[in-house]
Amino acid sequence: MTAQNVSRVLLVGLLLVGCGDGDGGDGDAGTGPGPDGDVGGMDAGGGGGMDGAVDADGGGVTPGDGSVTLPDGRVVGGGPITCQGHLYQCGDTLDNDGDGLADDEDPDCLGPCDNNEAGFFLDIPGGDSAPCRLDCYFDQDQGSGNDQCSWDHRCDPLEPDPECMFRDPPPPSANCPAEQAPACAEICRPLVPNGCDCFGCCNLPAGTDRWVFIGSVDETGEPTCTLDGVEDDARCHPCTPVANCLNTCEECELCLGRTELPPECFPTPPPDGGTTLPDGGPVPDGGAPPPPLCDDGRQACGVPGTEPCPEGHFCLTGCCTFFG
Repeated sequence: MTAQNVSRVLLVGLLLVGCGDGDGGDGDAGTGPGPDGDVGGMDAGGGGGMDGAVDADGGGVTPGDGSVTLPDGRVVGGGPITCQGHLYQCGDTLDNDGDGLADDEDPDCLGPCDNNEAGFFLDIPGGDSAPCRLDCYFDQDQGSGNDQCSWDHRCDPLEPDPECMFRDPPPPSANCPAEQAPACAEICRPLVPNGCDCFGCCNLPAGTDRWVFIGSVDETGEPTCTLDGVEDDARCHPCTPVANCLNTCEECELCLGRTELPPECFPTPPPDGGTTLPDGGPVPDGGAPPPPLCDDGRQACGVPGTEPCPEGHFCLTGCCTFFG
């Protein structure tokens, strides 16, 4: 574990004194070891997003429908979104990195469990797990106690974590399962952006044959993987996606790094100004409707013709995903 990670873990421990139940595991507030030996239940609040939450300080105005009007006039549907009880940068309705985009409008945001609008490193305890051993990359906590996801970077022949090259013996086969536990698909899979596996290995640039570990760090432990560096091996380390917990990037899906769909993905409106589509539905104002982006029943979002997500939902690569 790098010095940076050690410091972060120590800080989290200080914040949690007196708050834990000691049971460990992902879903708890305890600081005891989880079932896999990792530190579980580290749910440190705060980070850069906490100071600027939408409140009396002027971060935004909350109308009665739960959406938030930002100071520049843009509306973020659903208002502030927390991750397991914590408000981070990608859920606080603020443009924390000054690029003119906030929260689910910002392509660097991987959900409200993300405290970094300027890159893909989540900067929370869950994304910054112990070296080599991984659980669900996209939730708030460490250890596989609640989601039962389990992987080890030493299972990947590309070894995206350079620290793992110097760690032996090889991990037990249990850390590289041929199939993930059902709980992993149930709890973690809905949080995974299109184009990524459950452990932070993502297809970038989207639609290519390149896969990179978005949690990549340099030799000092500093995060390096950003959207403008995905083709640089030194910044975004190549990885092999875990096929048994993978959310692929399909041709007509919004994906990590893909914020617009090509024209061919939209149905052609009826000719001669007709008012109904071939399936009998009405033609919406503005032309062709969006394609059915979410085949699991979630509300589509992020493309013309879709509504803002309801309260407590984050528009994650085209689908309104509930985070609480």
